[in-house]
Amino acid sequence: MTALVLLPPGAHTIATAHADASSVTVAGPPVWIPATQTTGAKGSVTVSQTENLVDQMVHVSWTGFTPSTHGSFVVFGNSNGGNWNAVGYPVVVYECRGTDPKITDCYGGFHYGQDPTAGFQLPSESAGLQAPDFPSNVVAAVTRGDGTGSADIEMYTASQSPTMGCDATHQCSIVVEPNYGGDALGFSTEDGSADCTYHDGDTGLSGAATGAEYETVGASGFEDGEQCAWNQRTVVPVSFAPVPAACPASATDVAAEGMPMLDRALTQWVVGSCLAGVDPVTVQYSSDLTEPEARADFLQGRAGADVAFTSLPASPTAASARPYTYVPLGNTGIAIAFFVDDPKTHLPITSMKLNARLVAKLLTQSYDYENFVGAKSDTASVAGNPGCLFKDPEFIALNPTNNAFTWPTCAAQDGSEPIVAGGQSDLVRELTTWIMSDPDASAFLSGKPDQWGMHVDSFYKTSVYPYPIDSFVAQDASGPPVDPGTGLPYDPQGTHRDYNRLKGFEWNPIQAGLDAVARSLVLQTPTCILQNYEAPAGHAKCGPQNLGSRSLIAIMDSGRAAAFSFPTAALANGTGAYVTPTAPGMASAALDYVTDPKTGTQSLPWGVGHTGYAGDTAAYPLTVPNYAMAPTSGVSAAKATDIAEFLTAVTDSRSGQLPGNQPGQLAPGYVGVTPAQAQQAGAAIAKIRAGAAPGGAPTTVTATGPVTGQPATSGNVVVTPVTTTKNGTASVSYITSTIGSGDAGANGGTGSGGSGSSSKGAAGPAGSSGPAHSLSGSTAAAALGSVSADTAGFGRLILPILLIVGLVLVAAGPAALLLTTGAAGAKLRSLWPNSARRFGR
Repeated sequence: MTALVLLPPGAHTIATAHADASSVTVAGPPVWIPATQTTGAKGSVTVSQTENLVDQMVHVSWTGFTPSTHGSFVVFGNSNGGNWNAVGYPVVVYECRGTDPKITDCYGGFHYGQDPTAGFQLPSESAGLQAPDFPSNVVAAVTRGDGTGSADIEMYTASQSPTMGCDATHQCSIVVEPNYGGDALGFSTEDGSADCTYHDGDTGLSGAATGAEYETVGASGFEDGEQCAWNQRTVVPVSFAPVPAACPASATDVAAEGMPMLDRALTQWVVGSCLAGVDPVTVQYSSDLTEPEARADFLQGRAGADVAFTSLPASPTAASARPYTYVPLGNTGIAIAFFVDDPKTHLPITSMKLNARLVAKLLTQSYDYENFVGAKSDTASVAGNPGCLFKDPEFIALNPTNNAFTWPTCAAQDGSEPIVAGGQSDLVRELTTWIMSDPDASAFLSGKPDQWGMHVDSFYKTSVYPYPIDSFVAQDASGPPVDPGTGLPYDPQGTHRDYNRLKGFEWNPIQAGLDAVARSLVLQTPTCILQNYEAPAGHAKCGPQNLGSRSLIAIMDSGRAAAFSFPTAALANGTGAYVTPTAPGMASAALDYVTDPKTGTQSLPWGVGHTGYAGDTAAYPLTVPNYAMAPTSGVSAAKATDIAEFLTAVTDSRSGQLPGNQPGQLAPGYVGVTPAQAQQAGAAIAKIRAGAAPGGAPTTVTATGPVTGQPATSGNVVVTPVTTTKNGTASVSYITSTIGSGDAGANGGTGSGGSGSSSKGAAGPAGSSGPAHSLSGSTAAAALGSVSADTAGFGRLILPILLIVGLVLVAAGPAALLLTTGAAGAKLRSLWPNSARRFGR
């Protein structure tokens, strides 16, 4: 995604907390009581959020509606393979233009875009015109026996649907429409007009109270079957947040790239900044470029990469066109989202546990999907393995049903390989590093079967395909040597002609990025290819799975998972506890980070004992930090100031770090910086500002990993003790500050954080994701990230803790410090007036 964003360097960014948390409950229609053929009390409709909407899911619920009959789920408009013509009294939820919409304003409806003055006297419309911009987002649902029900609808902005045009200046609506029957088609009247009081034909297959009547051409000759249901509608107006396109166009001052995982947070940050003041700075950012691409562009000084967003650091030995530093921006998670339905009740299953070995099985094509009872041939690479995740004894042991629900069968699992993004990314590197840090998963990948006898797909053994990896690429395209149905050689002209490479059809990573991964899950569409060859087209893509019989798993960032309200798996952390990617879980994990002394960046010490993470039952294991790689010299003073102002807005505890849905706030699915990260960010931003001074970049003091000892100076090393507290337990850690001359070298790396070993290294040369080396050090001291929360704001967190060249500063907590020689005091004092003006103090 590329957008022009305007940032005000001196504007206020303070937002009102929770002003956009606007759940609304309104009166619904009177309930229809079929037994007495009368109406009763009005129901109610609740919409979970009605302001500052973006492309996201919104939860809609209702009470006091007529209970549905003949089914526990319903698919809008789908009578072929669905039950649209059978379920009685369904409820449809639309997104519609305007605050008083007509049926022609409702996207995906049978009359969208037609003449609004004609009412329902309209002809049939083609499916392409019903949803001309994006796939239809109409949802249908049933009402339970107690009169309650719910549905999640994706809200399209003008970016997804230009014809609806929902944006910050054009309100739209959510319309909730129960079908309570009535003769909408006019079969009971002499003139063919509708009689919504006539209910004799409501029930039965394709009855008036089923959804099938919506698209039936009535006695009038028009497609008017929905008009009685439309009379029962409830309309809830909604408003949308500004998008980057809302910012005034201007010349680009700062160009930034990278980190699709951070995309949703970045959108809110930059839009909030561009709308907050009168002296804008234009930022152009491309979040569709992955982190390795952004790091490489930044290190080479390419246009478009003044700043690179990343999770992993570049190799400290990689050449760079200019000195730089890392600015922590917050933390996110790698989430495993899913849509899995109970095959008996057709209701969604909303919880799932996975450990590292189960994730490894999913990512290595190790399930024998194509095998079946009575097969006369099998695929050697996975022979003897379970047919799918839901029949894996390890999964079943971890996820017992206790007779409360049923996991899907393997026979219906076409396309249940995980939906993932292709291309090199930090997400893949971090995920597969976590997998390899687990002894059971690592042994499985090396070829050791689990205790139930399942083995890794032979094409993925680490002896031939070493983990961790940078990108997902399917390795197995093998298949049974003869036709598994007949045991005979393949007919070169038959539909099974390509079964000898069945595994090659299973799994196809998406090259269009994380947005496409989320979109595939929203649309319930796997990424597989159908095995049978159908002339003349060949192999078609797998189609969407029906609501009520889904078995989809997708890997994405927690920001997208939160925006679309996807259920997410609980993963095993270092203590063996299973945690989902919630804000508390990620915040706890971020306090367990340890610091790479070579780069100053942080990460979780997966697989390392005697660390804060190893004993943290609350930590979500796939929590990762977000960084901005920013130049400390080698750019103009104006550009350095613009970069510093942007990053200051992002790291402001009262706006960019304040959770919320408003522009400028921290988007759902992310957690803010820890106190240690906040101090590192402040010090790094000070360095960026100082690099813009006439004298050039300052001499620096860079905090790295802690070592044991009293405060002392030895050569160019200063050691300072710091007391840290987590969960009420205090411990002493140390930060080591290194004094250098000139800048900190080409590789920057202003850091703060804890001691200990990390299982991850920096990215390889030219910004590749591969670890260039392992980290070592004492694991006795607690991680410096493990500090209690401080809500006093950035001003207190950045209190200086060291004095070099004659000044003594008070130690206030673990920090990454940047001090100057010569005019050190003046440089530090200059930070505070700038901050005061920036934050409005």
